[in-house]
Amino acid sequence: MSFTNNVGGRRAPAIVALIVMCVSGALAENKPEDIIPFEKLDAAAQARLRLVIPGYTFYRKVQLTHPLVRSRYDVFEYLINNLDQCSIVAQPLKIVEYRSVRRPDGSYYADNRKGAVGCIWPLRAAPGERLYYAQGDDREGNMVVGCAVVMFLYRAKEPGVIEGELHAFVKIESWVQKLLALLFMPIVTDTVDRRFNEIVNVPTRVAEMATAEPANVLPVIDAMPPKDREMVAEFRKLLATPDKKP
Repeated sequence: MSFTNNVGGRRAPAIVALIVMCVSGALAENKPEDIIPFEKLDAAAQARLRLVIPGYTFYRKVQLTHPLVRSRYDVFEYLINNLDQCSIVAQPLKIVEYRSVRRPDGSYYADNRKGAVGCIWPLRAAPGERLYYAQGDDREGNMVVGCAVVMFLYRAKEPGVIEGELHAFVKIESWVQKLLALLFMPIVTDTVDRRFNEIVNVPTRVAEMATAEPANVLPVIDAMPPKDREMVAEFRKLLATPDKKP
């Protein structure tokens, strides 16, 4: 019997389950989801988390492009707390071509106009910790459709330097994609790294530029259209004030 017939028949879900068991077995002792403070989440956040955990397809410690952020702590933290404002500043600085839009439910929606569309919901904000639920459709390159729980941890390593790490629990919707993901893990993890890096890369680049060159960034904000300038007024005020140490 051909491989195509097996995948197309009833044995395909069993194949997926077997591979998931093998992958999960290697992670069972460490239980990477233990880093998530489930008991500290409200009911709505717990409900979103349960959409992914414990049934995630795979766990990934994302290889960050910029694991060290050379920025004021307060500037960086403001930007990761306000991704819509961050994207408004990032556009005229030529860091991104698209914006993140904050929706009424508190989530952020973004479309990179190249095939990747997604939303992220902030679930928890604590000192040095941000937890998100993400849902997206990536048809750029290796097609992946699914959802994830993402934990971003960061700390002040030394004055002016922030160290971060990103953990992703990914659940792929289709069993066909799930099978392909598990068979061709390096290809899929490359897509995961690229997409989840975007969550922190844009705030990182804006924060680093704003910290290193505030005299250049402030005039860019002042030259924005009135509506945009109003939306980032709090960020401008923060940037114009002296540094606050963590």
